[in-house]
Amino acid sequence: MRHAVHIAGVVALAALAAGCAGSSRVGVPTQAPTAAASKYIASDGAGGLLLPDGTRVAVDSTGGFTLPNGAYVNRDRAGALNLPNGSRCVPDGRGGYNCP
Repeated sequence: MRHAVHIAGVVALAALAAGCAGSSRVGVPTQAPTAAASKYIASDGAGGLLLPDGTRVAVDSTGGFTLPNGAYVNRDRAGALNLPNGSRCVPDGRGGYNCP
């Protein structure tokens, strides 16, 4: 009986080891989720801006611009962009804006 338990344990261990060795575990790096993903509005180098979705917009004399959906984004006295959804994009000192 003791011999049968020993054999069963060896078989179970072999099956477990074969299962682990047979599975292909390729680690895929993932980025940890952030509380709020930030977006960036970049200068296009020609006086306009490049939105996070790739759309280019022309900046008017006040520093604001009209979004493709017709909503207007104004620039405040501090130089930040105030989006229609209430978010505020702050200038980064390189001509672009960091948005929440």
